[in-house]
Amino acid sequence: MAGSKDQRIEHGRQLARELFEWTLPELMRPDEQRLADLRVKYRRLSQAQFDDVLRQVREAKLYQQERIGWQAVPHDIAVLVLVLVTVVVDLRVGIAACVGVLVLLESLFQFYFNRKLYRPLSFLVWLTYPAYLLFGYWIYRMGYGIPYIVVGVLLASLGTFVLGALSRLPVRMILEARARGRQEGEQRRKAPSDKRT
Repeated sequence: MAGSKDQRIEHGRQLARELFEWTLPELMRPDEQRLADLRVKYRRLSQAQFDDVLRQVREAKLYQQERIGWQAVPHDIAVLVLVLVTVVVDLRVGIAACVGVLVLLESLFQFYFNRKLYRPLSFLVWLTYPAYLLFGYWIYRMGYGIPYIVVGVLLASLGTFVLGALSRLPVRMILEARARGRQEGEQRRKAPSDKRT
């Protein structure tokens, strides 16, 4: 009986690995023939167990996609700040505000993730496109030609991505150092107990 349970657990793991290779749209609206083939392949799993593995993989893929999208939110907010402050005040003030907001949010978003907050913030990406158009129009109104407009919009877009990646490095280094410190601390705690025995 225990062997049968272990085999079902292993089949569940194999099914999860196979399903995790699917794209999220394929998981949300799976092809019935593919599912039928998988049910035959993993017939040791009951229908409820098979459906539970499918549900868990869907949730894991959705969570993974949200975590990736969460990392793009600081870029979107920084672009909006850059454009709005530039149009209202000045380009130099807009750049300074953009850099400050970007560095602050990149650091914060490395430590904090909120699924409920991600959903409304994810729509900010759709506001960045009109913001780029507004920024290009502002550059045009300042009397610059098409090449300057293109360069300005590209710098606003790509520059915030590059600066965002650079501003994540110190936080990533801090997190890695903290993880190493914990591991070393656990090893030190285990070492004295090993010597006593």
